[in-house]
Amino acid sequence: MKEFFLSLLVFFFTMLVMPLSSTCFSEQPDPKVWEYLSDNFYYNKTNLIKSSNTISVWTYRTIADDERKYLIEHFKESDLEKSKKYQNLDHQTMLLNIDCRKKLSKIEKLINYDDKGNILYEETYKNSEWTSIIPESKMNETYNKICVTPKKQEKTNALKNKCEKQCEEWVKSDEKKFFRDKFTHQNHYNTRLDKCFILINYSKKQLKILKDINENKIYGSFRSKQDGSIIICNVLEKTCESEEEWDSLVKPYMEE
Repeated sequence: MKEFFLSLLVFFFTMLVMPLSSTCFSEQPDPKVWEYLSDNFYYNKTNLIKSSNTISVWTYRTIADDERKYLIEHFKESDLEKSKKYQNLDHQTMLLNIDCRKKLSKIEKLINYDDKGNILYEETYKNSEWTSIIPESKMNETYNKICVTPKKQEKTNALKNKCEKQCEEWVKSDEKKFFRDKFTHQNHYNTRLDKCFILINYSKKQLKILKDINENKIYGSFRSKQDGSIIICNVLEKTCESEEEWDSLVKPYMEE
């Protein structure tokens, strides 16, 4: 049961990047406690617990019709009584831990309520794993609200600008040295890793390189022959078998 609800909330909360199409008719929670974020989604602004880089926060989400119907149908075969109770499923609260520095999150507790405030389901996740926060998700909205203060955002912007300048300087100094081949490049300051990366693409050499500018460390390389056979394909300790797989391994370094 725990695995079912954990996978379900991952879909409806962590992975959700667009508003649910179905409507919600639940009453809004107390605005003195719960601050609105978007699409019937709130967080408890009165009870944020901070410890080092981690913040514990309660969230409140009203249940959409599609989700309620899914749960009702799911329990019809295994637990008819619970299926009937879930006809009155109204809202859900979750206790989350968010690592602001690494941009990770994990779930500690989940509670489902009916429209009278009675608990329909409650679960504590003692061994839940830290997962990356997906851009444009509900979890990311929560992260931006409680972690990205104006002061932190100003610092991040300064580091992004610094990274861009460092990469441009590297390009100017190395474009005539390394293989003497024309290349394109992208730069990115990774807030989770606190590192400045440059992704270089030598089209004629069919070579791609992911590099940490400050440490002058190559994180990954991809190179293939004219016939498409792979010469090298790796990102740190991970090996790969195609350019698409290499791009997928590089993506977290160039997006977070």
